[in-house]
Amino acid sequence: MEYAAKNLDWNASAGQRLDELARALPQRPRLELTVFGSAPLQLLVERTFLSEDIDISPPEEAYDLLTSLVAEKGWAKGQSDFYIQVCDHLAFRTTKDWMSRAVQAERQGHLFIFPHPWDILVSKLQRLDPKDIQAFKLVMERTGHPTEEEFGAHLQKAVDLYRPKFDEETARGDMMMNTRLLWQTLWNKEIDVRAAIIRPALARSRHDDGDPTLKTRLANLKLPGER
Repeated sequence: MEYAAKNLDWNASAGQRLDELARALPQRPRLELTVFGSAPLQLLVERTFLSEDIDISPPEEAYDLLTSLVAEKGWAKGQSDFYIQVCDHLAFRTTKDWMSRAVQAERQGHLFIFPHPWDILVSKLQRLDPKDIQAFKLVMERTGHPTEEEFGAHLQKAVDLYRPKFDEETARGDMMMNTRLLWQTLWNKEIDVRAAIIRPALARSRHDDGDPTLKTRLANLKLPGER
């Protein structure tokens, strides 16, 4: 299945609401808005995959502008059954190279960025509520991918998400536990997260000149129960 701007379903519920937002935004400044959560799956995979909100992340300097506009239009949480959730620009956490796969589309002079469905699934793995499991099944049923091997390799690009949480990050789920649960649910088998994901990522980082800090960060990575 091809993921490109021409394949975006703007007639889906999320697409219509995003078009309304694009028309309501002032022409200047030109904004780059990242749309994540379930909305990209609705526009790129299956329009019937509905959610009660659209998660959207503007540049840091445009956060107040977008928050005010969404409230003014009655699209904020508590104002609409299908609301827009304006999120911090760091809220979307997934693979480190997700932008290289993202689908980008101009609407009314603004750029909307939709992460690749696999990168959306990585972000959902951090919570893994029942609806997140449903998202995995939807993508796999509609496209035949990712396979177990493909997703294991993809998670190696998100190895930083497996580091222990800071005390202030209590809202983020346990990636180790969630990954094991996902494998049990989708592929009916156990996964050794260290052997299948973390160690290969560390080995590859020894030959990765793209991020000179990654090797050090991974070398210092301590997992729950390790000293």
